[in-house]
Amino acid sequence: MNEKMRSWLVVVICLVLAAASYVFFFRPFVTQEPQLDKVLYANSTWTVTMQAYKTNGPISAETYRVSNDNGAVHMFFSATNRDGSVTKQFDVPLEGPSGTFLFEQLRADGIWDLDDKPVRPRSTEQYIVEVDQTLGDQGGSRAFGFSDPRYWATTRAQEIEIRLPAKSMRPLNLTQVASAGRPLRDPRYQKIVDEIRSFGPQSVLEAEALIRSELAAMPTQQSAQKLLKHRPKRAPKH
Repeated sequence: MNEKMRSWLVVVICLVLAAASYVFFFRPFVTQEPQLDKVLYANSTWTVTMQAYKTNGPISAETYRVSNDNGAVHMFFSATNRDGSVTKQFDVPLEGPSGTFLFEQLRADGIWDLDDKPVRPRSTEQYIVEVDQTLGDQGGSRAFGFSDPRYWATTRAQEIEIRLPAKSMRPLNLTQVASAGRPLRDPRYQKIVDEIRSFGPQSVLEAEALIRSELAAMPTQQSAQKLLKHRPKRAPKH
């Protein structure tokens, strides 16, 4: 084989490799590129909100909200004093993947699955948790409420299903009336509360603590009215 034939052989091999690369690699990519772009650049948002209502202490309500808008994460917090006369809040951007980690952890803990829990007698705290997510043209949202998450995390109570027997059942067989108890303990409610409350860098947690301390130090409208009512009157000048 002379030099000229060798050169032509190299050219033919290169053309064959280029054709094979186009058929097996480049053409499928070009065909799927619109679908890939649709996934990569699809609108992606999610928001998690927790509202806490307290019956005791200087704070009557708190709101925590973490939102992601196509990668831009924001943290919102607000707190209201006992008589509802003063509310303080902040809304700050957050950097890094911590928001995504929180959302994935909450999803693993059942934020899309947990149901409402009845308000317990003499409850000291009540919560409403809301979550919504959008990915492209699809999305969903839900909310659920509960009180005293520590109780649900530690209770030994059980739920027993009662089925009314037919009138003809004589003698009464309790095994056919009541089912075996189902444990009511569910620590996920407490886990979700703790994870949302503790979320954020140290600067955010310190800002939340500062707002709580400032509200706790403020006199409420009721206490101010009492002070004015009991303030000694000045004697009239002659």
